[in-house]
Amino acid sequence: MFDWCAIPFFQGLAPPDVERIERAAHRKRYQAGAVIFNEGECCAGFFVVAEGLVRIYRVNAEGRLHTLSLLRPPSTFNEVAAVDGGANPFDAVAVTHAELLIISHENLINLMASERRLLNNTVQALAHLNREYIERLEDMTFRTIPSRLAKLFLHETTYADQIAQLPSQLTQEEMASILGTTREVVGRALRGLMNAGLLRKHGRSFVIVDRAGLEALAETNSIPNALTQKI
Repeated sequence: MFDWCAIPFFQGLAPPDVERIERAAHRKRYQAGAVIFNEGECCAGFFVVAEGLVRIYRVNAEGRLHTLSLLRPPSTFNEVAAVDGGANPFDAVAVTHAELLIISHENLINLMASERRLLNNTVQALAHLNREYIERLEDMTFRTIPSRLAKLFLHETTYADQIAQLPSQLTQEEMASILGTTREVVGRALRGLMNAGLLRKHGRSFVIVDRAGLEALAETNSIPNALTQKI
């Protein structure tokens, strides 16, 4: 049986309630590249990543893809639609072979109605999710790309729950998609951080050299004066 209690939505539930959740869910396997669901379609349900990597994204009117999340087990997604029964708010695709556990909107509502702890957990989890997206929106509005890159590489604040891969495993194209910018802009920002002595290139990856400097950049939105002299 999948460890449902490893997920905040289901923590603290009694074994009989966990068994009910297991019975309410169904498993589905997706090949790499397979579409899980599309934005705007009828609610596909509450999803749990049991195996593999899933990309959550949106595409703007110009066809530009913006990655919202890269999720590994035991992450969840489509929580808002699963609760309110509305349309899927984004697209989801399997990056690798993936196995997902899916609870329909109707089943989730019935489970919450009969189990108070699940209802409380869901309210708390959705509030946490809302705070994360508010912070990401604030970053995209007020922070420079170098500052957002610093937060991404620190992997401890805004992007920690959404981006399951370590930043060093992301391509510059993926970094750009996550940060809502272009590969060229990310490339220039990465060169700036390397020139400032904050990052170092190691093969095709980037390694943190000065963690304190990255933390200062993430906090203040500017590279410390002592480091700008290196650029």
